Amino acid sequence: MRKMVREKERVIALRKSGLTYKEIAQQVPVSKSSISDWLKDCSLTDSEKTVLKKHTNSNISRGRIRAAAALRDKRLKRDQVLFSVAKQEFEASKHNPLFLTGISLYWAEGSKRQGGFAFTNSDSDMVRVMLLWMKQFLGLHTSEIRARLYIHKPYAHEQCEEYWAERTGIPRANFGKTIYKPTGLLIKKRPNYKGCLRIETGKTAHLRKMLFWTNMMVEYYREK
Repeated sequence: MRKMVREKERVIALRKSGLTYKEIAQQVPVSKSSISDWLKDCSLTDSEKTVLKKHTNSNISRGRIRAAAALRDKRLKRDQVLFSVAKQEFEASKHNPLFLTGISLYWAEGSKRQGGFAFTNSDSDMVRVMLLWMKQFLGLHTSEIRARLYIHKPYAHEQCEEYWAERTGIPRANFGKTIYKPTGLLIKKRPNYKGCLRIETGKTAHLRKMLFWTNMMVEYYREK
């Protein structure tokens, strides 16, 4: 009985010093239910509450730092594996004109930010070349590729989405909501303009691999 009293007193003292329930349980060999029961009527002074809050916030910050470091390490390991695969694929395909053409096109017109592989252009032939490249070197089927049209409002009635679906073979259901770009023009300035089509996979791995390939291509030509 005396031992339990001493443990209760120690639990209360540790709580007043700013420790959390979990930290108290690591120092006092009693169940969490006992700790909770002993502390339910434990009142803290304003200064003790301030110490507890600072300590709790510090634990949260350290936890976030550890979580961020773990995610960074995981990403680095994933990139190491992806880089190794990309290197092998580059060596196997670097003499294929389509392979280097696709990398060059993406280097010029593709998205470089995190979020996924995305290529945008108004030239339907260029978009079709990139689609062929994506099928051959990313192993994608047309049904796996998403599209979004960016166009000015004066062209809205022309249903340019249908034009792009027919030209690319991308299912109409894979098209996202069309984005109408702001313009001060009320009439069409370019009669044959069908907007800019963005084709994307949404996979960061595809983007990372393309960025690796771009750097490899630069080094390849630098060495030649």
